Amino acid sequence: MNELTKRTVFGLLYSLTVILALQTYSWTVVLLGIFMLIGLREFSALVDLNYKTVLLPSLFLYITSFLYHYQVAPLDIKVIKIAGAFSLLVLFIPFIYFIFDRISLNMLARLYLAVFYLSLPFSLALGIDSKLLLSIFFIIWASDSFAYLTGKNFGKHKLAEKISPKKTIEGVIGGLAGGLITAYLIFRFSGWDLMLKLPQFLILTLIIVIFGTLGDLLESRFKRLANVKDSGNLIPGHGGILDRLDSYIFAVPFVYVFLLII
Repeated sequence: MNELTKRTVFGLLYSLTVILALQTYSWTVVLLGIFMLIGLREFSALVDLNYKTVLLPSLFLYITSFLYHYQVAPLDIKVIKIAGAFSLLVLFIPFIYFIFDRISLNMLARLYLAVFYLSLPFSLALGIDSKLLLSIFFIIWASDSFAYLTGKNFGKHKLAEKISPKKTIEGVIGGLAGGLITAYLIFRFSGWDLMLKLPQFLILTLIIVIFGTLGDLLESRFKRLANVKDSGNLIPGHGGILDRLDSYIFAVPFVYVFLLII
């Protein structure tokens, strides 16, 4: 199997998995949880962090978010408060290890970087409707494709050459156009109740594409510092989970805040 065929086949399998899982909230929780755990392992390798140290606080944060956003049979508010309080305590445990010189300041910083860079976005995603989450994926995929085609054919001005040499300003503009076109098509023809008006959805798309692009550059920066091409090798032809979800991870917190505002 040549590289192009491998990339196409496994890219389709990955996309199909995401599309099928995001049809229901329960499978959304499972899929995002798996993505978070794999992403944490890959990121831990990138920044030389012990995976086990970040696993517990991340899981508690994710579980608490699930309890808070549980849509099928909401739990008693006391249960949620207790879980939230316990999660906060777990998040502060690394400071205790630092006080007693069990971990270094550098390790403490990397641990919380992993929690807020990866665990927080996946946890916040549980508060976003599954159809809207799927729309985010479609917009990012379309934006990436349009950015690639536009940059390849018309790209002349580099965006951040030292971090990602192939990215161009023309490509970003093309990606923005592709994202907006995709958002319009989703809004008009999907039949999904996104609980947003068209102007709001288009503004949301701008947020997704802009911060998604920054997320792509951020992960490229991490990989450059680690001197690796891909974050992992989970998906043949595509690299690791972080290579596929870098835009999504960075965009989700801003999407969540925008939805709270409106």
